[in-house]
Amino acid sequence: MSQITIDRVVSVSLLASPQGLANANTSALAIITDEVPIAGASFGDFGIYYGLSAVVSDWGSNADVVRLAAQVFSQSPNPLSARGFLVIIPRKQSNPAQAAVVLGSGPVDLTLLTAQDYKLNFGHDSSTATDLVIGAIDSSDMVSAAASLNSTAVAAANIVFELSGTVTAAVVKLKTTATGATAAIDIGVTSDGTNIGPLLGLPVGRVTGTATGLEAIRDCVLRTYPEVFYFGIILNVIPTDGELPALAQVIQSIDKILFYAESDSAKVAGIMTTLKASGFSQTRGLLYTLSESQALDFAAGYAGRALSTDFTGSGTVSTMHLKDIVGIPADSGLTETLVTAAQNAGADVYADFGVPKVFTSGANRYFDEVYIALAFKLAIRVAGFNYLATTATKIPQNEIGMNGLKGAYRKVVNQFVANGAFGPGAWNGTTFGNPEDFIRNISDNGYYIFSSPIAQQTQTVRDSRVAPLVQIAAKSAGAIHSSNVVISIEA
Repeated sequence: MSQITIDRVVSVSLLASPQGLANANTSALAIITDEVPIAGASFGDFGIYYGLSAVVSDWGSNADVVRLAAQVFSQSPNPLSARGFLVIIPRKQSNPAQAAVVLGSGPVDLTLLTAQDYKLNFGHDSSTATDLVIGAIDSSDMVSAAASLNSTAVAAANIVFELSGTVTAAVVKLKTTATGATAAIDIGVTSDGTNIGPLLGLPVGRVTGTATGLEAIRDCVLRTYPEVFYFGIILNVIPTDGELPALAQVIQSIDKILFYAESDSAKVAGIMTTLKASGFSQTRGLLYTLSESQALDFAAGYAGRALSTDFTGSGTVSTMHLKDIVGIPADSGLTETLVTAAQNAGADVYADFGVPKVFTSGANRYFDEVYIALAFKLAIRVAGFNYLATTATKIPQNEIGMNGLKGAYRKVVNQFVANGAFGPGAWNGTTFGNPEDFIRNISDNGYYIFSSPIAQQTQTVRDSRVAPLVQIAAKSAGAIHSSNVVISIEA
């Protein structure tokens, strides 16, 4: 008879390792330019560079992007020190007309929208803003939620809500159905009912579409950020006051940082103060008064130095206060009055203290605060996804499973303690969970992680297989930027 297979006795399967995501590269810097690559360059929508010679090869030695790239790469350390890279993105030269688009500020849990009388205050093409009736939201699925948001009144106003993600983490986009610079969205505050605008992360203000011609910077960001990853952005031109608010709103919505240079000191009390008042902390105002090109060079050098942190290291986080920008002379146009105004507006300057140094104020938050917060958010998101995605079987919906999930988050927090972003201290804000455990963990470890007992979940939530909310409190290690000294001398 034929030989009997050994699989009857021992059966062996080789399991492939589940694939997870890599952490976001928070040292990836983009230059968005209105220039075009030289003829014959092999170039699509963007190019990725690890050194200056390749930039020269694609763009020619006289291009703005070459000058800006040289500033980035000449800093020590620079993005390459943290395994970063440079992305150069040309704006489309004959961009078609674009709709006005407003992005929500972050994922929204649509299941929390339980009121019956939702409205949106909206004005279109400079018309008087009125309250559009939306009514109740059906969050049973994404299709139903989108249908609810796009009520009869909303559709009649020539706007449309577009949703992506899931009902518990939905990304909201509001756009006009018309295109061109006359297509506008004006969001205000409703006169009655429940205002759905802030619940969807939509900011109060005006956003316009764009006409044909050179692609707007904001539209270039919206087009390219899904195609290629970049974290920081510098420009080869200074945006107009009209462009900046809508651009800053997009930057705030997609976890990126824009290094915005300005040479006109009058803009300190103008658009720079407006951006700070609007809470656009991810648009970093940089004042350098000598000329427009030198201001853009300052932004490039600043960004090259700023995005050099390797968050996987020990004691690697930095502050931009009193740092050197290689190749940039101190701004001789600064006065004490202007420096004070820049401080109030949250704009950083390059001042002469006998040696040139960056001088910051923190009025629009300190750069390192913003950088660390975004890097931490991205790392936590990847850690949670990888824990859920790389388990070969399933994660039980009990405290054992929750401990594993929180353990994945704890690894990230511990790394941010190691790199110097967080550290033990006294908590001065609101607590959650067990107050005594909260205070002790912050004091001893610099952070506290808590989730409500899984047994307290409702059956409806349990059936959707959603974990209880995980809350993380972390104490910033801060930074010392100045010192006061009192000296007593006795004869």
